[in-house]
Amino acid sequence: MKQSMPTANGQRPTTKKGNLFLIGLGMDQNSITAEALEAIKQSDKIYLENYTVNFPYKIEDLKLDITPIERQQLESEQIIKEAKNSQISLLIYGDSLSATTHLQLIIEAKKQNIPYKVFHNASILTTIAETGLQLYKFGKTTSMPNWKEHTNKPTSFANYIKQNQSIDAHTLILTDIGLEISDAINQLLESTKDLPEKIITLSNAGTKNQKIFYDTPQNLKGKNIPMPFCLIIPTKLHFIEEEAIEELKE
Repeated sequence: MKQSMPTANGQRPTTKKGNLFLIGLGMDQNSITAEALEAIKQSDKIYLENYTVNFPYKIEDLKLDITPIERQQLESEQIIKEAKNSQISLLIYGDSLSATTHLQLIIEAKKQNIPYKVFHNASILTTIAETGLQLYKFGKTTSMPNWKEHTNKPTSFANYIKQNQSIDAHTLILTDIGLEISDAINQLLESTKDLPEKIITLSNAGTKNQKIFYDTPQNLKGKNIPMPFCLIIPTKLHFIEEEAIEELKE
């Protein structure tokens, strides 16, 4: 018989069978915490959000009975309905609260008196420190869509770069699923005028295959940089950052 997990306030649910577990997977297939694994074992159903990221490993490597969930299903709050009477786990790459949608699930669970628990893990927002750049010097994070998936060419990421540059802050750009490095660089060059001489690409962050590239955009276009990767547009570098990135790059 499954034992109920503690809720967010440390109490065990008494009148409801259901629970909602938001579980961060971290950056690698072996990064799930021991506490999160216990919650997964007690779950009636395990969902995986896999529509926002190129996983750096095969989903089968998790060795779990997983049901992929699409954005429309998640936003329709299907999981909330099921969590009223079942133990439901939602697996999320990186940290469990790295997207607004997941916070909305918590708000709705709270409104409907459904017990929930959040299991945090490493995310790209902290792993980028391995490039040698100091986290407190980053500005707003943005994302780069794949222009091939749009009738127009969304360039909001260029506005974020400009805003961050105005306060000497680095910019983290999360690239869309399926976006190759050559296309990402082309989109960057077409939409952004004031780029530094060199930018950073972090590939397979937090895994054994992690690689850091620091080069001109044109040179990066010709390199073999596997997905998933992110782009980082640095601004004024501290001398420690300069030394670190030179030592840590490929």
